Amino acid sequence: MNIEYYNDRYQSNIYKGLEHCFLSSRVVEKIRHSKILLIGVGGVGSEVLKNLVFSGFVNIHLVDLDTISVSNLNRQFLFRSEDVGKYKAVVAKDRITKLCSWSHITASVENIRSRKFPLEFFKQFAAVICALDNHKARLYVNEVCAFAQVPLFETGSTGYQGQVIPILAGTTECYNCEPKPPQTEHIPVCTIRHRPETVDHCVVWATYLFEVLFGNLEDSNPLSDEKEYKVSRLSREWEPNDAGSESVTEKDWEDMTCERIMNKFFIEDLQFIESLKEDTVSSPSRMKVPSQEQLRRHLWNVEEKYSVEDLKLEEQNPHQLVWTSDKAYEVFIFCLKQLLRRWKESKSALIFDKDDTISLAFVTAASTLRAIAFDISAKNSFDVRGIAGRIIPALSTTNAVIGGIVVFQLLRFLSGTHIKDLYNARLSQVPRSRPRHSDEVIITPEVIRPPTAECVICHELLLVTCDTRKVTVRQFVEEGLKEQTKVEPFSVATDEGYIIYESEPDDEVSIESRNTDMSTFAQLQVEEQPISILDESGVHYRAWIRHQCDIPLLIERISSFMDDGCDCL
Repeated sequence: MNIEYYNDRYQSNIYKGLEHCFLSSRVVEKIRHSKILLIGVGGVGSEVLKNLVFSGFVNIHLVDLDTISVSNLNRQFLFRSEDVGKYKAVVAKDRITKLCSWSHITASVENIRSRKFPLEFFKQFAAVICALDNHKARLYVNEVCAFAQVPLFETGSTGYQGQVIPILAGTTECYNCEPKPPQTEHIPVCTIRHRPETVDHCVVWATYLFEVLFGNLEDSNPLSDEKEYKVSRLSREWEPNDAGSESVTEKDWEDMTCERIMNKFFIEDLQFIESLKEDTVSSPSRMKVPSQEQLRRHLWNVEEKYSVEDLKLEEQNPHQLVWTSDKAYEVFIFCLKQLLRRWKESKSALIFDKDDTISLAFVTAASTLRAIAFDISAKNSFDVRGIAGRIIPALSTTNAVIGGIVVFQLLRFLSGTHIKDLYNARLSQVPRSRPRHSDEVIITPEVIRPPTAECVICHELLLVTCDTRKVTVRQFVEEGLKEQTKVEPFSVATDEGYIIYESEPDDEVSIESRNTDMSTFAQLQVEEQPISILDESGVHYRAWIRHQCDIPLLIERISSFMDDGCDCL
């Protein structure tokens, strides 16, 4: 019996089983032709992908930027030891395609926030399944699905716990509706900034530094007052102001940026902390503050000494030595340059990922230098990954259960069950001795709640369609928002924290916003991205900027899924 015959027969049996289950050939055809977007092909994602294919779904698009590491192999069954270092999405696609040749799987090795995924990309799918473990990325997926009006099935697992939450923003409670518990223990700001006592404090500081430089800076970040050192802002300082200005080469820009960041966070800040310590009776020990000459000599030739491959091999060795200060400085600069290039290519915020070699090495190097300065015992990159990720061991059994529940819920939804009649499903550990009783429940169904009244994502979304090359921020406000939203005073800000418009300009920040509000959306690079419209109480609307060259300026309010979709303002 050849493999083609086996695959055809197996696929036929799948659809026969579905028809017996749903008693409808129409539902089976709907399942067969539905396109599904799966974001994240890790522990839960691997299980979901397998279940989708064996449930009759043919057209599946995978998005995952991550590569396979040794730590993934114990719970992500699609991957083998020879796959370490390869992209998860690509390996998952190849392995499933060999297993089920009838499937049509597309793999994208991209950040889900990339502009390669505009709003129209999401609208082509019957449903989106989010299997990410990053809180900020999950918030973004939740929001973009609300803008695109696409059903979202939010999944996740932690140890013995897991959940599946069906979401239709505006109709059901969304991921943004319920505040999530903090993922880390609370550490006082002063401890992180000025008085670290353990290596954990140094690692937390290093992850915050990554956010300051490359991420979406939030007020909760203890270093949020250092936003002038964000790479997106530093890059503007090296751009020529006019045609006659002297151009700066990419290498010069990288070297100058590295030197400025190093001077700020490893000399100036430490000198300031040292001055604070001199005013106190306690803490008499001197801090180890490097000189500018010491830092400058590490800037050269680091790319000849290090490679991503070498760092990847090192991070997988639990017995590696803790880095010396010289090596930490060199690795920090090497990683900083790599991240600068990564940011320059994407022009979008980077998200710290403990399984990304460069991100992990950056945090390891920064935390090592911080620990050395405060005379704290540093950790190697293998240990830093555990601290930075606050890892609770992932269990393959939990992933398998969650992967089964989400596909079951998706099948029910596509068969005609209204999403409000589905259930949130939560898996929890039952602390009872064996044998378990027959009436014991470890998967708890919860009635899906309506959106909270305060949720902006569920109630206050605006879809802005315009020629982003021509429409300026001021034109958008004056000709569109000002007459419709009735919010006075208000400002407009990007997700990176830049104020691009203020109705009542004042202070230093307003000087910058006065210049930017005459720029077009394309010049500010905010097309196919959400922005915030704020009043004095906070975010009042979220707006998505969509480019379409034949439309001057159209603003639509996105209603709930139960309504007709968008209402033209």
